[in-house]
Amino acid sequence: MTLPQCSGISERAGAMDTLFVINAPSVVSEVIDGEVIIMNVKSGNYYSSAEVGAAVWSWIEQGRTKGQMRGLAASRYQGDDRFISESLEAFFESLLREELVRAVSVSEAGAADQAAVENSAPVAFTVPKLCAYTDMQDLLFLDPIHDVDAIGWPEAKDAKLG
Repeated sequence: MTLPQCSGISERAGAMDTLFVINAPSVVSEVIDGEVIIMNVKSGNYYSSAEVGAAVWSWIEQGRTKGQMRGLAASRYQGDDRFISESLEAFFESLLREELVRAVSVSEAGAADQAAVENSAPVAFTVPKLCAYTDMQDLLFLDPIHDVDAIGWPEAKDAKLG
């Protein structure tokens, strides 16, 4: 079994901000009990992130910009603003590196109306981490309709050669 590889740890120039768009249809996800499970069907890798990482993924799904997510994190979590911002930046870079999202520049004026303020009491900030798993790649690449044995169970193409 392959052990997970987790990664995690300010820019605000001009009138542009960054919007992250999920690389659908090759990336699918579900948030369950404060943890997001993300699958990249092109690479066969799947990922998980809990707590802050799951909240950030939900904000990406809602169409929040990088600036809005920083503001939401600052209002929701206790901690040094610079540390929170740097940690979020490292998490964004992880999502981009794994090709789970792509970055799109947007006008801050066009994105401002989407901003929301959370009124809940701040909680402790934890560094968001994206954990990658590669142990299921072979199974995810099986074609259960066409690559089957005589009984009907999925069979890897290499197994047929032997």
